[in-house]
Amino acid sequence: MDRPCVMLCTANGVGLGHLSRMMAMARELESRADVVIFTLSQAVAIPVEHGFHTEFVRSPEYGQVSGSEWNAFYARRLSGMIDLYQPSVIVFDGSHPYSGLCKAARDHPDRHWVWCRRGMWREGAGHAAIDRTDSFSLILEPGEYARDYDIGLTSRRREESLEVGPITFGTPSAVIPRAAARAELGLDPDRPAALLQLGAGQINDVASLSGKVMSALRRRDDVQIAVAESILVRDPVALPPDVVRVQRYPLAWYVDAFDLSFMASGYNSFHEALSLRLPTLFIPNLNTKMDDQGARARFADDAGVGLRWSETEEVAIEGAVEQLVDPSEQARMRAAMTQLPAADGAAGAADAIMMWAGL
Repeated sequence: MDRPCVMLCTANGVGLGHLSRMMAMARELESRADVVIFTLSQAVAIPVEHGFHTEFVRSPEYGQVSGSEWNAFYARRLSGMIDLYQPSVIVFDGSHPYSGLCKAARDHPDRHWVWCRRGMWREGAGHAAIDRTDSFSLILEPGEYARDYDIGLTSRRREESLEVGPITFGTPSAVIPRAAARAELGLDPDRPAALLQLGAGQINDVASLSGKVMSALRRRDDVQIAVAESILVRDPVALPPDVVRVQRYPLAWYVDAFDLSFMASGYNSFHEALSLRLPTLFIPNLNTKMDDQGARARFADDAGVGLRWSETEEVAIEGAVEQLVDPSEQARMRAAMTQLPAADGAAGAADAIMMWAGL
């Protein structure tokens, strides 16, 4: 008997969140179904390298055609792949379903259409997106540790969605042991290590966010510093000679190499840091269109599982850095993180899809 096929479609996104969630689900589905990942991400090589069957189409953000022309092309391309692969289920992960995708859904009503719709939308954002809910017969909501802090549109429509646990690609079983991870990254095995995952920017400019963190850390000569650089970066930023550049995916596999970290509170990095117990100072990006990173950071601070600082604060960052560097504070946060549920939502999402579609 032929195996069923599930197609996982991702938006482009600024980072790798959409692609990472779909890869996490693909990993759980592949023992029971043929999986095709259809992505707009410039990181298309990643799922290929991880052994997933992958299709790619260029995002409208990088093309020279109008939005309507691109959506018409996307609808044709998606419909062509549906005819080719005959998927029983098509899952879309993105904050705004494209009109081309919605057209393909109308043209193929015999398929099961799923929206993997992450919550934590900024207050007042997403009205146009939420109106496209009717294009899908199942809404999956990846879990949020900060669920109770969600005041966006989706928080008032949870009755129409199926909530699962947080979905991350980095899992505890895949984490590289500390000594091996440090050796691979070129870190001193005996000194505390701090990871900066803020988007390196002007790392040598003390007026920039990364520069402020770097300057505060450099006052502690016992702490070695590593800067995470996205694999999508084409022009690497210049770093001081004593700073280690880390360009790995998934970075979560190397989490045990570090004692503390500084990062924005986007979905993936936030849930990987907390589920893998990495003491972190979350510095939310407050300029996102949809994602309420500020709410996640407030939750982490209130729940004692992390620290929060924002450039809007009147308090200087040096105090937060000193607090995070303290080993006793790190131990307190790790203990608090043990009370969080596992980030095992990919398995729950895969089970729900298979059961709901009768596969």
